[in-house]
Amino acid sequence: MTTPSPSMGRLIVARARELRRQSFDPRGWIETNLWIATKDQREIPLVFNAIQSDYYLNRTNRDLILKSRQVGITTVISALYFADCLLTSDTVSVMIAHDLESVERIFSMVHLFLRRLPKAERQLVGEPRYSNRKELFWPEINSRFFVGTSGAPGFGRGHTIHNLHCSEFALWRDADDSLAAAMEAVPASGRVVIESTANGMGNPFHDLWRASRERRSRFTPVWYLWFEDPEYTEPMGEPLGDLSVEEQQLVRRYQLTEGQIRWRRQKIMDQRGNFWQEYPEDDVTCFLASGRCCFDTAALTRIQREIAAAAAGRQVQALYPDRKGERQTVSIAPATLTIWQAPVPGATYVIGADVGEGLEQGDASAAVVLDFRSGEQVAELHGRVPPERFAQLLDALGRHYHQATIAVERNNHGHSTLNTLQHTCRYPNLYRYVRWDRGTRSTGVPVLGWPTDQSTKPILVDDLAAAIAGDHIGIRSAGLVDECFTFVTTDSGAQEAQEGKHDDRVIAAGIAWQARRRSRQRPPRKGAA
Repeated sequence: MTTPSPSMGRLIVARARELRRQSFDPRGWIETNLWIATKDQREIPLVFNAIQSDYYLNRTNRDLILKSRQVGITTVISALYFADCLLTSDTVSVMIAHDLESVERIFSMVHLFLRRLPKAERQLVGEPRYSNRKELFWPEINSRFFVGTSGAPGFGRGHTIHNLHCSEFALWRDADDSLAAAMEAVPASGRVVIESTANGMGNPFHDLWRASRERRSRFTPVWYLWFEDPEYTEPMGEPLGDLSVEEQQLVRRYQLTEGQIRWRRQKIMDQRGNFWQEYPEDDVTCFLASGRCCFDTAALTRIQREIAAAAAGRQVQALYPDRKGERQTVSIAPATLTIWQAPVPGATYVIGADVGEGLEQGDASAAVVLDFRSGEQVAELHGRVPPERFAQLLDALGRHYHQATIAVERNNHGHSTLNTLQHTCRYPNLYRYVRWDRGTRSTGVPVLGWPTDQSTKPILVDDLAAAIAGDHIGIRSAGLVDECFTFVTTDSGAQEAQEGKHDDRVIAAGIAWQARRRSRQRPPRKGAA
């Protein structure tokens, strides 16, 4: 019997690799060759569950996944990336987790893939080298598999990344910078998966999710809800009794079984308010504010759905206010003006305005226009414009809406806007605030504009919250709803936007609501309770 020469042996192995690559079925190869550890520490072959199968069949090169806890997404992605490294030479796969514990868990899973790999498969790729950086390197096929933490300096640099997985992205530190650095190494043909459970609205994961849902991103949004996992059920137990209204809706919408309802009730008892974040039932309610939201989140969710189902507002580039019989063109740029309802003959309107610095990186200015009678939002002005320019836009907007009452927050840059409106634009219907104290006026002189201070801000926020909860204000702006979700009461008791978020629309809407409400009020009688 003739023994093959070393060079002939390498040719045989190379040919076997090529034939295997050409007939490569990732799922078939994975389910034949890879093993996983169960929750009770048994080792079993990796057979795709329903969610893993769905992801495998519908995956793209840019996937953004919102998921429930422990449905197997990280497992199937790890297996696909591991298989790609072994089946395609010169492949680099990178898994990035949010902490060291998660890194250890992922690398242990990959190590089990390797340890239980059949001998014939190991011979085709050779033995890997290990690294202290949680890296596997197969020198014979020049493929690498990295696992590391977000924000680690130099992680993954020096290599083109063909497969990138960002795990629990909502929990990453310096998420934007870390993702941007990793994405720089991924070619257009490379695969990127970003997945996470929700973690409130004040983080880049939610921003990226909204962008992908609104088709402003290259990523395809994918979400897996808890009841899509057949393991989340408790078939045995006491009779369910009457279903709540919420449970009835879930049964009608998703055909949930008694076992799933029983499991859900128990999990809500265990998780309390975190249930809807850890085990989402849609892609809206799971993104509840991670602070104490000042507004009714159920009402905001309903409004958000109504906005999504309604016609979009009309973007207006210019207005044509009538001043003493002369129509003048006023360009809106660089701000944006969205109109949901044009002025109606005989109707009256009120405008609340929050004034920003006008700097490129500073706070924006915002104005919310309400129908005085119905409380419906009919328009919204928003943009980073200087205070004087914002005054000119407010002047045009107010005249467009039948010389609406304009209430401007007088704090900081608001003084400049009010001065321009009053003395340059000569706007005829500016709101003046009157402070009341114990049934009598505390000052005999009304103050131009709305003063936000320690006594007026809680009133503004609480009244707006009551209007939202009671469905008295008709919000049309998705941006305003988003700001409401991230407007929270902090541990110090302050009512403000979460760090990194904005509240200019919230303040503008609150001022508009106060101007509308107070214009209806009559001064309390002296001595009245």
